[in-house]
Amino acid sequence: MPPVTLHTLMSRTGQTHTVRWRPERVTASTARQLIRRGRRANAAVHVYETTDRAGTALHIAHVHFGPELYDGVDFVTDIYEIPTEALTSL
Repeated sequence: MPPVTLHTLMSRTGQTHTVRWRPERVTASTARQLIRRGRRANAAVHVYETTDRAGTALHIAHVHFGPELYDGVDFVTDIYEIPTEALTSL
């Protein structure tokens, strides 16, 4: 099963730049749990269907946590690149 790629962005209160973490590889089941956690925390969750440059079908999940979840943080955004093949093999 192909891995899911997770990109995380964060903006700290009072700073002008956005912190970006190195992309992480996670399993499809872990990504599903993390996206559900975002929904339970009332984060804005959006899922889009698209293809990558090679034409492989992907789902992009965008989870945006506002400032009320973490102290000293304006927002945290998690972006999941989920190969459709990983979803169908669960």
